[in-house]
Amino acid sequence: MKRIGDIMEIKNLEAFLLLARSLNFTKSAEQMFLSQSAFSRQIIRLEEEIGCQLFTRTKRSVELTNYGKRFLEHAEVIVSEYNKSLINLKDSQNKNEHLRLGLLNDLLEDNFPKIINHFVTSYPEVDVIYSDNSMSSLVSNLLHDEIDCAYTLSHDAKNVPGISSFTIWSNSVYIAMSCNHPLAGKSSLEIKDLAGTPVVIPTPDTYNLGVLHMNYLCKNAGFEPNVAAMVSNINSLLMLVSSNVGVAFTARTAQNNCPRGVKFLPIESDEYTPLETDITVLWKATNTNPAIKKFLASAELFAVKPNESV
Repeated sequence: MKRIGDIMEIKNLEAFLLLARSLNFTKSAEQMFLSQSAFSRQIIRLEEEIGCQLFTRTKRSVELTNYGKRFLEHAEVIVSEYNKSLINLKDSQNKNEHLRLGLLNDLLEDNFPKIINHFVTSYPEVDVIYSDNSMSSLVSNLLHDEIDCAYTLSHDAKNVPGISSFTIWSNSVYIAMSCNHPLAGKSSLEIKDLAGTPVVIPTPDTYNLGVLHMNYLCKNAGFEPNVAAMVSNINSLLMLVSSNVGVAFTARTAQNNCPRGVKFLPIESDEYTPLETDITVLWKATNTNPAIKKFLASAELFAVKPNESV
């Protein structure tokens, strides 16, 4: 008798099931593409493994023994579960990748649908897990390995240590204001024009880097920003702007989700680099998830070159 620790070959079990159903060595051997002698050896090895006779054999017939009948029930379950596990394993091998994709909440942008449609069509083996968050939280999520990629506005986030980036296109920052605002008659603004003007800003935890950059620009223009309100999302920000509570630094794409009565003016300056915030894919530089490269391949197809318009 074999020791309990010895491994039973699945092929021997499959041979047993074929013979138990057909009770014919010749037919069973043919189904396994074996010679009858080779097939018989598999049955004998199985009987040796379990330590009892499974079939009674005569020149004219083959019958299951009582042990064989009892073993048949277990063998069917074992082989069935084995085959199921193989199917599940193959499925997981064919679809064993996932991409945790974080989206900037309130971002309305035309290229993302094109990118994600291309990605899921080209790489069906990748499961995409979506979430949304503020820009600062997305950067934190990346650094803590809670997401693989972020699709977001990125003003300075791509300069965060440990974060890699790919720019889809550069998005100019405009000043949003009520059409009734005293500055609304201008065609463009300089930062110094905003001295003393109430400003609506995102909460620092929502877009901390953008707030810091705004503060820097205002200080370089010789004044501190006059913060009238802080809000956590672009919809509230634009609602307050339309109500003339204050003006706001906002990406040009905010016009896609803008209430009536809001005007967007470009920022011009010979002294400072024009303020831009990129539409960017961010990821942690040390993240080795292969799905990231696949997503970037799709993103690259729809990236806007510097001399192209969006």
